[in-house]
Amino acid sequence: MAGTARFEWVVETMGIRASDRILEVGAGSSASVAYLAEPLTTGRVVAIDRSATAIARSRKKHAALVDAGRVRLLHLALEELRPEDVRDGDTGFDKVLAVNVNLFWTRDPTPELALIRELLNPGGALYLVYGYGEPGAGTSSSPKPLPGKLSEHLRGAGFEVRTRASGDLLGIVATPA
Repeated sequence: MAGTARFEWVVETMGIRASDRILEVGAGSSASVAYLAEPLTTGRVVAIDRSATAIARSRKKHAALVDAGRVRLLHLALEELRPEDVRDGDTGFDKVLAVNVNLFWTRDPTPELALIRELLNPGGALYLVYGYGEPGAGTSSSPKPLPGKLSEHLRGAGFEVRTRASGDLLGIVATPA
């Protein structure tokens, strides 16, 4: 499957635990949802995307995970999301993931970062991943933001920032300060 190593790197970088509640922003119709759900036993993935077409494709691709209650897919843009749209009662998220979502570096994402802080459980983290290639040896060839610009936005919104890179992949891990 194309992108296997990339998604495995994302899951490893996130350190997913069996009980994690994960929100994926801009999930599209990629295989990422299945990779996120794989290590979960009591946890759940909620994936949102602004594209109705992408969500419909994802629903078809991940029907077994949706039917089993391990994945919930919503046609929703982050800018429109309200906490009650994605929470189950008072339960927030242990991890929030966005892969190649440009709003975090093409403009000031202060409102979205405030929402993510509100959605995160204590000890939770935001993972921003950029790149289309594979981890490991090699150089970065896909377009991606400068880590400094992302870090500036994240620190301004009250997050502590760590950077992880491998091959063509850039990962930013942000935890509320």
